[in-house]
Amino acid sequence: MATPDDDSDNSKAEEDLFPTGGCSQISVLNFDSDILANNAMEFVTRIADDGISLPTLTQDSLNDDGANFLPSSLDPTGKFPSTEEFCHSRASFLVVMPNTEGSGFVYSQKLQKLYLKVDSVCAFEARCDVPHGDAFYLRAMLVSVVPESQHEPLLRCRNHQAKDEGTENDYIKEHVVRCKNEQHEYVGRGLGAFFEDRCAVRVPLEADATATRLTLQFACQNTCFSPGLRKTALVFTLEDAGGHVWGRRIVHIKICTNYRRDMLNEEKASLLKSASVMAGKKTQPVGRPRKRRLHDGGAGPSGRGKATRQNPTIEPHQVTLVMPSLRMAKRVLESAIGIISATVLRVDDEQVKTELIQYVETLRKQRQSMSISNSQCSVDSVLL
Repeated sequence: MATPDDDSDNSKAEEDLFPTGGCSQISVLNFDSDILANNAMEFVTRIADDGISLPTLTQDSLNDDGANFLPSSLDPTGKFPSTEEFCHSRASFLVVMPNTEGSGFVYSQKLQKLYLKVDSVCAFEARCDVPHGDAFYLRAMLVSVVPESQHEPLLRCRNHQAKDEGTENDYIKEHVVRCKNEQHEYVGRGLGAFFEDRCAVRVPLEADATATRLTLQFACQNTCFSPGLRKTALVFTLEDAGGHVWGRRIVHIKICTNYRRDMLNEEKASLLKSASVMAGKKTQPVGRPRKRRLHDGGAGPSGRGKATRQNPTIEPHQVTLVMPSLRMAKRVLESAIGIISATVLRVDDEQVKTELIQYVETLRKQRQSMSISNSQCSVDSVLL
């Protein structure tokens, strides 16, 4: 093994692998441990000193690099569309409807929901306040509000797509949402699952404009979708040129044939549900019959009615019957035995019960007397 005084090439080579600032590797390892301990204690003491403060990292300090900086969590690329409303602290974003009623649509203030029919045109107003100097866009997308179905895209059904085949709208035949603005573009593809791949319409915002009017048309209805996708909403997102989301607003929507009737029915159902919750009762589901209550004479400890037993009156009566066959005669006796035996179980009076049992024994003896002589088989097997 090489020593510290060894000037051989091997020793120099080992020292070159671990540069130590002018001293050899072994001299560093043999450094006084007390000096290292003292330096460590001095560093801890300086950190604990109240006169020394370390800078605090907050979300605001991270965002002080410029108005255009947004955290990566606001980048929707590679994610499913969200239905949670959001607005960045450096911007304001609001979507309103200039008219709550028009030709082919009506907006319910009670439910905060838009009802309209297929191919109807409706206008939305986006009020934005964003940092100056950058380009911003407004995206409108139809999605399902059911959490289990948000990964599935919403496309037009085959019947409605056939209307656009061979026309100038053939390239957007899968898009449910259409735009009537002069400057607009259709983005996404039919089977796109992530946000950037979904069928949507994108409109640029005018510079220094506080409000932008977006006119949309809807080319399919909710009943055309699968049952898990029929609860829908329009998702409006405010985006910059880099694709970051600055704001998100949701408008619940239902595209149907009779939009006024559906609105009134859902408002009535919502009112009944609210009244039932206030009363502490559960509503009966529509279409299911209510259970019938059995009205009994009394109430037992379990809450159910208990029927009162009544002892029958015994009035002996003799009946003489002539049956067409021995088998039928035996069946008549068996029926009589069963009827009287069931009555015995419902009687509380022991004397009445004893008399009924005697009738049962008499019928059984008479039945047993009905047998065929010189036969190894039962009566029923012979006569059947």
